[in-house]
Amino acid sequence: MDETEELICLCVRALVAQMAGVPGVELTMTRSCILGLTGEPLADFNMLTLGDDPGAEGFLTRSVARARARGLPLLAMMSPRVAPALAPVAAELGLTPVGAAPLMVLRAGTEVAPGRPVKVARALGPELVAIAGDLVAAAFDSPRDAIARCIDVVITPTAGVETYIAWGEAGPMSAVSVTPTGNTAGISLMATPPEHQRQGMGRALLTQVIEDYRRRGVERFHLSASEAGRPLYASLGFEPIAELSAWLLDQAPQVDR
Repeated sequence: MDETEELICLCVRALVAQMAGVPGVELTMTRSCILGLTGEPLADFNMLTLGDDPGAEGFLTRSVARARARGLPLLAMMSPRVAPALAPVAAELGLTPVGAAPLMVLRAGTEVAPGRPVKVARALGPELVAIAGDLVAAAFDSPRDAIARCIDVVITPTAGVETYIAWGEAGPMSAVSVTPTGNTAGISLMATPPEHQRQGMGRALLTQVIEDYRRRGVERFHLSASEAGRPLYASLGFEPIAELSAWLLDQAPQVDR
């Protein structure tokens, strides 16, 4: 198994950690494919990841059928190993290509220059969890109630996802989540609201978090970057190793069933 497929398998495990605690979530998975439906009427909350699995085409077909049955939009990400074969299937099923997301890796030994000194704390307890949720909602322009139902609820001491907040002159200014698995950790939900961007807060938070996890034995970090976030991650030493194809099933929500 090459590194891309290994990391996609870790992404499957990370999505389980990130979604398993969501009330009413529907999870279906193999080692390298996962469907997570929260029931929210937003594609970002209903995720499909397709890795190099012999049954990936069937998994895609069944996942789209299930999303359609529930009237839910769906965001699908495909490994470059399966994308050429699955693209025509996805199009026939009514999905639309919406670009690609680079899978990026920061390896052991890559020096990360420290950012500005800021206070960083893990989000534990109702007050800090609410602050983290506020930052995520503002950064991604997401409904706060949906964030509460799908993200706040899984920020717990034992969920397997660890969320951190950075404070600056204006108070809480940035948040990020980490899902460690052995000596590798996934980075997600890098959230700096627009009014706090271009002040070095995301860099300051991420560099401190990376340094802390390295002290605890994590050797490699990975993430799926947006185009907006890619320059930050590249400047920290993350390298792109693959492009994940993104597809959208966009449909009006219906009554859940």
